[in-house]
Formats: sequence, structure tokens, C-alpha cells
Amino acid sequence: MNFESNPKIAGSLLKQGLNSQIWPTAAFTQYQTLLPETPKPQVIIDGVVEFSTTTPENIKLLVRHYSFPIAELVKKMNQYSNNLMADMLAEAVGGPQVVAEKTAELIGVPQQEIQLINGSGLGEENRISARAATGIFLAIDKYLQQYNMSVADVFVVVGTDQGILDERKQLPNFAVVKSGTLDYVSALGGALPTKEKGIIWFTILNKGASVTELRNQQEILLKDVLNKWGVVESSPSELTTNPDRKTKTSRSEII
Repeated sequence: MNFESNPKIAGSLLKQGLNSQIWPTAAFTQYQTLLPETPKPQVIIDGVVEFSTTTPENIKLLVRHYSFPIAELVKKMNQYSNNLMADMLAEAVGGPQVVAEKTAELIGVPQQEIQLINGSGLGEENRISARAATGIFLAIDKYLQQYNMSVADVFVVVGTDQGILDERKQLPNFAVVKSGTLDYVSALGGALPTKEKGIIWFTILNKGASVTELRNQQEILLKDVLNKWGVVESSPSELTTNPDRKTKTSRSEII
């Protein structure tokens, strides 16, 4: 609950979340992002939170929750660069070492080009070469094609999707990108549609004293590419999101 892996803390947050009478300010702030007139829950749970490592025999199912499809969760994760979600996703599929090994094998690069200590990329020990990062984008795009999707369905489309890239006004519209930032390090990769050369797959890794300056350099480079090969007026079909994705939402049902 709320990205907490500690069961007692997660349980306490769930208990609090189900009862709007004891919501903290942060909960009310999140409530304001929901549709107008969304009902406020008022389920009062007495007693203290307890947890068990095994499922009790007399358990009774009260509520079943259906999450967003994994593609939609990954899309939101990348839009807002949610590091906790990224770490959880990596752990769910075997851990960062397994992710690194399987990814290197899939895209055909030496193992030393993908070194991970977590799923979020936080930490200087996480190292991915520009070649490997570009290969990852291409592999994801190829995998999604069987579901009538593309990288645009799981990464940010500049000028269309909201998120942490909103502040980077100089990024070219219709590019599908993922950024990464550490102290003195800035990375940007993805797909850049051009009029003459089609889609340019790229990865830029910069290191220097100022992240702002590094980002400016990235944006200047992409502009130079577009000045040479032409700006597209609309997103190409290969980088257009699947409209059916928007119909898939999360929901809960009371048993």
C-alpha cells in the first residue's frame, strides 16, 4: 500500500485510506485528482493491524481488485519516473541481476554493457552503454508489436503525455523518450521521427558539472538532427499509441 513493503505500515495505510474521516492532508490532496463527486470511503476498522506469513483457513474474501494492465503501469511509471515502481518491477521478475543478464542476452551485447544493482537506475553502480540502451528500446518496440503497440504505449510521447518531462520545453514533439538523471549525469534515449530518414533511435549519455547544461546539449543535438532530416508534422504510425489502451482501467468489486 502506497509503495510500502513493510506489512504493518502498509496495513495501517490501507486502514487509514478506507476511512476518509481520518485522512491526512496528503490523502485529501490525492482525492482532488479523482473525478468530481467520487465517493469518499468510510469503512471504519477497529483494532490493530496484524499480519501473517500464511493465509488463514477461515479467511473471507471481501474485495477483489483488478489492476491496470502491465503496459499501462509501465507507461505511468515512465511518465513520472517512479523509482519505487521500477524497483518493485525488477524484483518481481527475478531481481536486477536477472534483468541485466536476460536483457544483455536478448539484445546481443556483452554482459559488461548492462550492470544493475536495482531496477530504478539510482546509483553510480548502475551502468548501461549507449548501444545497449538503444538495443533495449528496439527490443521493447519489437516485442510490443504483437500486441498492436509500440514504445509510444510505454514511454513518454513529447507534447502529448504529461510527466516529469513537462519542464523540458525544447524537446521535439512526437519524440518517444526516457530520461535519466543523477548528480552530474544526464541521459536521454528513445525514438526521434524525421521527415527524410524515418525514425532515428538514439541514446545520449552526458556527464558534467551542470545537469541543466547537459540537457541543453541534448536538445540542441536533437534539433540539429531535425534541421538536417526534417521535422514531422504528426506522429508516424509506428509511434502512434494504440487507442484501445485507454479503455483498459483498474477496478474493484465487492464480493
